[in-house]
Amino acid sequence: MPDDVIPLQLLPRPQKVRVTEGHYSIPAKGCIVLADEARLSALPAARRLQQTAEELIRLRPALSIGLRPAANPVWTFSYNALLAEEAYELQINELGITAVYGSAQGAYYAVSTLKQLLQQYGRRLPYLHIQDKPDFAARGLMLDISRNKIPKLETLYEIADLMADLKLNQLQLYIEGAPFAYESFPQVWELETPVTGEEILRLDAYCRERYIELVPNQNSFGHMEGWLTRPEFNHLAEIPEGFMLPDNMYDSDLYPEGLFMHPGTFNPQEPQVLELLGTMYDDLLPYFSSKLFNVGCDETYELGLGASKGLAGSAGKGGLYLSFLQKIHALVKERGKTMQFWGDIILQHPELIGSLPKDIIAMEWGYSAAHPFEADTLKFKEAGIPFYVCPGTSSWNSLTGRTDNMLANLRSAAVHGKHNGAIGYLITDWGDFGHWQHLPVSYAGFVYGAALAWNTAGNLDADVASYLNHSIFKDRSSVIGQLLLDLGNYYRLESGRIRPNDTELSMLLRSRLEHTGLAENLSEEQLHALEQYIAGIEARLELPVLDCGDGALVLEELRNGVHFVKHAIGLARLKRQLAGAARRPEAAEVQALIHDLDLLLHQYRQLWTRRNRPGGLAASVSKLVRLRSEYADLAAELAEAEVR
Repeated sequence: MPDDVIPLQLLPRPQKVRVTEGHYSIPAKGCIVLADEARLSALPAARRLQQTAEELIRLRPALSIGLRPAANPVWTFSYNALLAEEAYELQINELGITAVYGSAQGAYYAVSTLKQLLQQYGRRLPYLHIQDKPDFAARGLMLDISRNKIPKLETLYEIADLMADLKLNQLQLYIEGAPFAYESFPQVWELETPVTGEEILRLDAYCRERYIELVPNQNSFGHMEGWLTRPEFNHLAEIPEGFMLPDNMYDSDLYPEGLFMHPGTFNPQEPQVLELLGTMYDDLLPYFSSKLFNVGCDETYELGLGASKGLAGSAGKGGLYLSFLQKIHALVKERGKTMQFWGDIILQHPELIGSLPKDIIAMEWGYSAAHPFEADTLKFKEAGIPFYVCPGTSSWNSLTGRTDNMLANLRSAAVHGKHNGAIGYLITDWGDFGHWQHLPVSYAGFVYGAALAWNTAGNLDADVASYLNHSIFKDRSSVIGQLLLDLGNYYRLESGRIRPNDTELSMLLRSRLEHTGLAENLSEEQLHALEQYIAGIEARLELPVLDCGDGALVLEELRNGVHFVKHAIGLARLKRQLAGAARRPEAAEVQALIHDLDLLLHQYRQLWTRRNRPGGLAASVSKLVRLRSEYADLAAELAEAEVR
């Protein structure tokens, strides 16, 4: 049967699949045989297969080491040293099911594929032959645990299980501020609920069992506001008093008076900075078995504008950045790690890329559909610097996602990254400005990114909705996948102005009530279209029948996301009234918005604690609490005017 008419729904779609006539019916009695490898490296995969068969077809086959006449080999793991790392072959015919592997990971990924076949076909499997291996050696997921939302350990375990099914092999937890309990700095996190070193040890072991490398990720140059705003560390900042962001770096509709930034970048000339970083690293790194370490170093906005201005004038900002990056590299090497760093700043000084240490790994990130992955990765390739491509889920600053942008961004990173020789593909999931999006909003990006990272060409048109329906949510109605994708496209009905990393409705909720610029960009016709669109999504949320363990929670989270969007539409109308584009609002209308926001906040707070730690919740809702106060002031003002 030709590849283009294969009836299988496999994600990631394997490199080569051949389906032939016939089916193999799995007998009630039969065993899993580890055929011919003394090291038994397929034993973890075989145990996973036992558990999978028990869950999906109510059989728990026994394990047998070596072929012998008395055994009934239904499932056979066969070692082949010629297969590439992580590669496997899967054959199903009249003799049974055989997984050929060259490494433990390959055997494990064969079971990931078998799991999907059992989900689709039960005990009657089609005859087939699969030859498979990944396009990218490192296929990762990065979760932002620093913008208020720190997942519970149980949530991280569930994410690791999902990653294993998707053949992802690297997990990074992005750290800035204090989402980690640094033993040398208890005062930094004592009022929070951070991840502890002991929890990292447990998560690291859980990931290793699933062939996932838990990579430490600690920002080390910019994005240090959580430390530099504290009195004991403030003197280490480039500009201790903070600064105004340059006009071309923020949205003037959101911040018509300018955008003040708290001190966030280290002064690279201050020797105590390296001492602080060394202590932070020594607190963090021993809990990770990985030999990799992502030190961040992105968005050093104020570098060369404060304490190091004189040095920047002589060495240039690029030279100043590179010099400090090299010092961080030395700290990392002293601790036996290979350094990863975000590549955005060095790309602004391409003439310096060749001066980077050759054992460093550049992380080329960008989150718009049009991000220049092709041109940027070529610069690292030509300089001989290994690199990852790092697209995103487009979930943050969106409330419910930006689906079309997400698909295009993930696709572009994979295509150009593979063409230019990227050694890794890292799906990033950020939480800027409070992490208001709920976890299921990000699943489509996890799924599509994982598919592309495994086999780019074969998964450009991967059926993400079907995988969400059947493998994640177990939706008996088969509607939740497309519903999620559609929910993430409400932004297509906004004003149409190009926004690099957010939606207008999401940012409206974060802006002050008197700042009406964004709302004025949205016409009443557009707001009406948005209202109708989101009402249609809300009605469709009555249809899914989810059999996954957290099915009821997922639907509550999506309804809360819809509520966010609906409230933002109401806020946009109010702001347009305040700007004079329509009649003056009445106090009762503002009181209705207060009541609606109270319901929204109550639901959000309750949902937060289901998957996440309580620390950070107050900060996450702070802008919404401020908005409520502004509503109350306006309602009182309007009521007083109505009495007169």
